[in-house]
Amino acid sequence: MHLYLEPIDVHTQQELPITVCWRGRLFDVERILETWSSRHAWWGREDIRTYYLMMTSRGVIEIYSGTDGWMLSRVWD
Repeated sequence: MHLYLEPIDVHTQQELPITVCWRGRLFDVERILETWSSRHAWWGREDIRTYYLMMTSRGVIEIYSGTDGWMLSRVWD
């Protein structure tokens, strides 16, 4: 497992991710394995994040949507 915390482009359908683009590579979401939400207070601002653990065409990844947009959190190899 590798931690990245990098911005990504995400296409959604009915508010759920269906494709992820990271470093020019496209990841098709095959199945969402788990979702959860988290609240963080950072320098006086609250960030509410929604996390998605997903099986994709390129393996298992974790992404989240928060105040700063969509981010790639972790990739399992």
